[in-house]
Amino acid sequence: MNNLKLLETVADISYIAGCKKYYSGNSRVDISEYIIWAKEFEKNHRDTDWNNIDYMSVIEKYAIEKIKKSIKNKTFLIDYN
Repeated sequence: MNNLKLLETVADISYIAGCKKYYSGNSRVDISEYIIWAKEFEKNHRDTDWNNIDYMSVIEKYAIEKIKKSIKNKTFLIDYN
């Protein structure tokens, strides 16, 4: 796995989570979670041709789904839909 690509994916997921105002209450836990999600995303898309698919749409959908799953059993004042 290309380290630069992984770092970009972590940054994109972190940015999306920030835009959605996602915060579990523990930033270290959040960052660890984003790294795990990024590794999973890269593994799932290792053969994806990003010249033919809109990367930003795919990563945003993926990150939002992960955030929703992460907060499923938590109470937040923010609507993540």
